[in-house]
Amino acid sequence: AQWVNAWGKADFVITHPEAYELDTAFTQGATITHNQSEALQGADFVYVKNWSTYTDYGKVYNNDPAWMLTEESMELTNNAKVMHCLPVRRNVELSDEILDSSYSLVTQQASNRVWAAQAVISSLLQAK
Repeated sequence: AQWVNAWGKADFVITHPEAYELDTAFTQGATITHNQSEALQGADFVYVKNWSTYTDYGKVYNNDPAWMLTEESMELTNNAKVMHCLPVRRNVELSDEILDSSYSLVTQQASNRVWAAQAVISSLLQAK
């Protein structure tokens, strides 16, 4: 959030289930809501992440299907593109219908990760 808000050309909204608060060092300037429908309203991009608590990072406790991004929830957006940090759990964080749709940039993201990893490895191998 801090990087997007520093750019100053986007409205950055974070939505998450209650009790999954993020460290305020990372959310400065962002609008935070526990209402997913409100957050998706008119969005141009949606970046999906699973939710674990800040203090128990990596332990995913939220299995509420209402937080899975679906075709119905995407209808609230401005025909948004969907991204995910990967790996994605189908039908947990994103429904199949979203992952396999024109909304999704997830496959392109996965492809870009390969090139990024190759660049890092190349740089490390060339270092003296």
